[in-house]
Amino acid sequence: MNKFKENETFAHTYLICRFDTCYLIDPSHDMDEINQALSGRTLAGILITHAHYDHIDLIGEFTAPIYMHKEDAHLLFEDKYNGYSPKNHPYRRKDLNLNYVNHMDKIPFADQFIEVFHTPGHTKGSLCFLYDQKLFTGDTLFKESVGRHDLYSGSLPELRKSTIFLCGLPSNIKVYPGHDEQTTIRYEQKNNPFYLKWTKQSTK
Repeated sequence: MNKFKENETFAHTYLICRFDTCYLIDPSHDMDEINQALSGRTLAGILITHAHYDHIDLIGEFTAPIYMHKEDAHLLFEDKYNGYSPKNHPYRRKDLNLNYVNHMDKIPFADQFIEVFHTPGHTKGSLCFLYDQKLFTGDTLFKESVGRHDLYSGSLPELRKSTIFLCGLPSNIKVYPGHDEQTTIRYEQKNNPFYLKWTKQSTK
């Protein structure tokens, strides 16, 4: 796995490969480094955790299918809400090969698959992707924290439900968020204050 680390403008971008087949998660920066990492390999698809500008800036640079949730499709083009404003998004709708996926869908990946989780809360169409015990959570789950719910199409009740769902996954899963450090489900089960508070509330 390759990680293109976040900077002041853009989130982490991840590249996962199996044999000579790869998927790019939230391509937003370091185009030259991405191309170098892809050298000699096939880009089978792009996985979008959600449609905020700091996760999607490079999606127009590739011809591969883009996998995202339909609830975030309009957000790609609404610059008032996706963070591009006062600038305009750099990609064109006609150049994007959008494919909509839903909760528990499985995306073929060489001889394996990537599992899709719909985790609304940060945005209505937020997704997480699980492959090889690695969970890519975008802006839904962070180390000892969760994503904002006060932006356009965000929802605190949905974020609470999504966080409880993710922290109920097997504890050995490693978590790769869109920002900050990686973590594990086990660590979040014990240390994430939002999860601990919300699970306590749900059992009352």
